[in-house]
Amino acid sequence: MELTKFATLSSLFALLMVVSAKILIPMNGELISIQLFFVVLAGLVGGNMIGLTAQLIYLMFGFFVPVFYNNELAMVYFTQPDHLFQLLYPLIALAFGSYILIYKGLWLSISHSFLIIFTAILIFLMMYFALTNKITLLNFLQKNTAMLISYFIETFIAVVLFFYWQKVNRKAITH
Repeated sequence: MELTKFATLSSLFALLMVVSAKILIPMNGELISIQLFFVVLAGLVGGNMIGLTAQLIYLMFGFFVPVFYNNELAMVYFTQPDHLFQLLYPLIALAFGSYILIYKGLWLSISHSFLIIFTAILIFLMMYFALTNKITLLNFLQKNTAMLISYFIETFIAVVLFFYWQKVNRKAITH
């Protein structure tokens, strides 16, 4: 891939991460950002390396400029256990981008899309339990239902948009 295109797309997705951190949606008494949508979209549209690079740029930028939702620098922001899951955004983008590279050239079916969504939710559950001090699954589900619903919706919309983009591109190539 051309270096200019790589740098432009990586920077664009990093900028979208900064903007999406500031967009907070109230859901069940909690404020939910739409960042996962752009993490998944960066991996699906940009591929594994652009998605990974965009997320790394976003996290590195946070050490110098307050880009996170509460306007803290990364050194302060990541001292709170509930925020540590964002350190795994680069791996999520890498995983989604790699999935697309593996199945490149194949029209991904609905079952593949639900597999992607289910995988994303499992990744977030594992991340949350691994990086925070939550003890029981029931306690987690009671306190974080809104967050899980938000993750599902964001991932679903990103996958649907990607499929639509893929379908439009396929029609443009064949006509």
